[in-house]
Amino acid sequence: MPDKSVTKTATCLCGSVSFTTTGIDKGTVICHCSNCQRYSGSPFMHNTRLVNSETTFQKGQDVIKKYEDRDTKNGNLLERWFCSNCGSPMMFKSPTGSAGFIGLQSGTLQEREKPFRELYGENKHAWLGDLVGKAKL
Repeated sequence: MPDKSVTKTATCLCGSVSFTTTGIDKGTVICHCSNCQRYSGSPFMHNTRLVNSETTFQKGQDVIKKYEDRDTKNGNLLERWFCSNCGSPMMFKSPTGSAGFIGLQSGTLQEREKPFRELYGENKHAWLGDLVGKAKL
């Protein structure tokens, strides 16, 4: 995947939080890790990933809250950000990971992109079929 700068706009369910993030597109993925399952309340989470990113809030910087997820498979801290009014998961960041890495929850974005890879397939629910084709990690 070539490095391409993109801008994504996210809004929570109640509309209290709205922001844009610009960065290098690292693709959209389906994550089956148990933490994303619990965070989303779903069998998987659909994430759009960017690096070298900058986020600008249009509104809701006082409403968005952070949960520090320390129980990750790789042991690195993951900051999971959500709207404190409606509970919408908005983004996650790794303060110790790649520079400017951010994962945006695809359901909050105006742009709709097909995922190219599934992550943590060992946690995938057995009743789910192949979601993205051959690319798995």
